[in-house]
Amino acid sequence: MKKLVLGIITICSFTIHSTAQSANWNAPVTVALGTTYSNVYPRIALTTGDNPQVIWESGGTKKIYTSRWNGTGFTNPIALNPAGVFPYIATWTGAEIASSGDTVFVVFSTEPVGNTAQVYTVRSLDGGVTFQDTVRVDQIGTDIPRFPSIAVGLNGNPTVNFMRFNSSFGDPEYSISRSTTGGATYLAPINPTASAPGFVCDCCPATVVTSGNQHVLLFRNDDNNIREMWGCYSTDGSASFTAFGEIDQTNWMISSCPSSGPSGVISGDSLVSTWMSNSDVYISSVNLNDQQIGTHRKLSPMGLGVQNYPIIAGKGDTLALVWQNTNGGSSDIFFTYSVTGTAGLGVNIDTLTPGGVGSQTRPDIQFSNGKFHVVYSDNVGTNVWYLQGTIDPNSLGLNEPEANANMDIFTTQTDGKTTLHVKSEVSTESTVQLVNSAGQQVSVSKQQIGKGISTISIPENIQRGVYFVVLETNAGRVYKQKVVL
Repeated sequence: MKKLVLGIITICSFTIHSTAQSANWNAPVTVALGTTYSNVYPRIALTTGDNPQVIWESGGTKKIYTSRWNGTGFTNPIALNPAGVFPYIATWTGAEIASSGDTVFVVFSTEPVGNTAQVYTVRSLDGGVTFQDTVRVDQIGTDIPRFPSIAVGLNGNPTVNFMRFNSSFGDPEYSISRSTTGGATYLAPINPTASAPGFVCDCCPATVVTSGNQHVLLFRNDDNNIREMWGCYSTDGSASFTAFGEIDQTNWMISSCPSSGPSGVISGDSLVSTWMSNSDVYISSVNLNDQQIGTHRKLSPMGLGVQNYPIIAGKGDTLALVWQNTNGGSSDIFFTYSVTGTAGLGVNIDTLTPGGVGSQTRPDIQFSNGKFHVVYSDNVGTNVWYLQGTIDPNSLGLNEPEANANMDIFTTQTDGKTTLHVKSEVSTESTVQLVNSAGQQVSVSKQQIGKGISTISIPENIQRGVYFVVLETNAGRVYKQKVVL
């Protein structure tokens, strides 16, 4: 692995051992053979047990494929779009994936034929083993939808955003459609971007970032060719958007369309975002309550080539980015992470694809329980590849005290009523999921866990039975316990 530290380049083995902040990477694993299944635009989500679920596309077969980790390798790919439904496929946009427990959602748009296109989701309730039939999302009459993405909010309900054009491919804006039925149906869309000046950038994908009922639509705007990133903010799960503002102060003016969108995570009361501007990767932090910008800087000040398509993942102060870096006619996948929030990002930059010829492109990343999960396209071997990196626990422990703290989950019974408790050595905000014996998520909530014993509320409509409590702290630590309610 090539490792860049303060502008100095050294060649290391694939696994880094250093006193500097680093991650230890397993050998890359083939998700699928490109000669059979292609490798366009891979994306990744994690199901219960942090099992990777990967999707990608083939322009030749016009198929969206998916494969899941089975404990020793990836399963044989299955196609997600039914016969006669042809997805829009490009190297810079395509189908997107999101998950909550063992519920997996994939969203895609069809190829625009004339002035007709559709947005569909498909859903799995068994951790990606099987997928149900398509569900139509867009309800926009003769307007044309493109570039959808998806995120999961409270109670496992998905939110889909997509770009909306008029029937002549003009007047671009973004629409949000949310589900209150777990993805079985979708409500009529709303337009959260109406207050932004000008139009939205008409070939730039957007994304929705969620944390409970706190949702943010991130998108690239186009105000007389000033193409900066903006955020629209919701506190009611995308039912309405009451605030908006710039997250990007680069003032990038470009008459052509850069076809590159933003990525973000919510960390406490901050939105942390990344994007490309003028061939450089930037990061920012914005306060969710007043939309004031805190951090705003280039990820790395030194010239590393043309940087693009950054994706961010993380929990709390543990954050990581992957992006595509092109230099000398070939592309590699770069990576940086921090356990001190945005301050540590870019201090050390690793090359995850060292020594390879040609181009490795379009990475995606997820983080959970101290591990990073990365997928990317190898445009030489034409395969989709998967990497798993683990944080040095000593590094993590220095910056996140809760990482090594003990938590115990238990129940008590009073007058026939079951109460759920967590005994913790530290205070931390956590996401608490309740998963039934079939592996289906039945509830999810944000909980403030205090030092000592905290009580976790259980929805009143939960039926009696055997469940698994999955508690994930802001630091990314996961605690699980089987309980009988």
